[in-house]
Amino acid sequence: MKDTRSTPPTPHRANRASRLVALLLPLVLAACAAPTRQSGPAAQTAPEPARPTANVDLVSPSQQAMIEAQRQEDLREDEELKRGRAERERAIHLKLVQTMLQQDNAYAALAHLDAYDQKWGANRESRQLRADALRKTSQLDQAELVYKSLLSGTEQSRLGPVWYGLGKVAIERGDLKTAATRLEKSVQADPLNITAYSDLGLVYLLEGQKEPAYSTLMKANQLSNNDPNVLANLALWGLVFEDPNMALDIADRLQWSDSTRNRVMSQANTIKRRMSPQGN
Repeated sequence: MKDTRSTPPTPHRANRASRLVALLLPLVLAACAAPTRQSGPAAQTAPEPARPTANVDLVSPSQQAMIEAQRQEDLREDEELKRGRAERERAIHLKLVQTMLQQDNAYAALAHLDAYDQKWGANRESRQLRADALRKTSQLDQAELVYKSLLSGTEQSRLGPVWYGLGKVAIERGDLKTAATRLEKSVQADPLNITAYSDLGLVYLLEGQKEPAYSTLMKANQLSNNDPNVLANLALWGLVFEDPNMALDIADRLQWSDSTRNRVMSQANTIKRRMSPQGN
């Protein structure tokens, strides 16, 4: 019988075995590292954990109400800013017209009032200025219509400028009696209207009413603290009613030239002739 016991490998076989191990070892290691696949239901890929879905309703109803309330408040503030800006623009435009009237640019004032009415719409202030501008451009009938339209629906305390304008219209027409009545209503409604007192005193003077003219002109003078126009009317009163010393004192105080003195004297003589029974 043969001896079945293994014999030690020859050197050649040992080298071949070593090379085979070197080749197979990486494959074995890779196989060990790879996950073992399973068959059947267990072999199915495990589902990924559910990702949290985005919450599309991040704002609660109460928060939404607060946001809407804030939005409405912002809109109201924007509207208030717009209204405030518009009010300032309107006021500036009317102030410009007033300045034009003070500078005797009444025709330009009328043009600006047309532009104002187109942009903003006519109101009480613009209508008052329009009446003044019409009067200063000698459009007396139209001026009177506008003034009279301002008499209704207004507190009496606000009617001073309206009655004053109507009084000036009557003076322009030479209707002194109507002028006096209207100017009296003007100072009743506006007791501090210096110009109305001065014009009323002059109307009294032209009508020959000595005491009412003096007291009214003195009231205007003291309220205005010696306004030159009021003083000129007082000087005229002195010349008409035989108080030349007062007239000369005022002429010296105002440093009137000879031509101005002569002009005032001529006016006084004209008034005195009108007051005389024969009118000459």
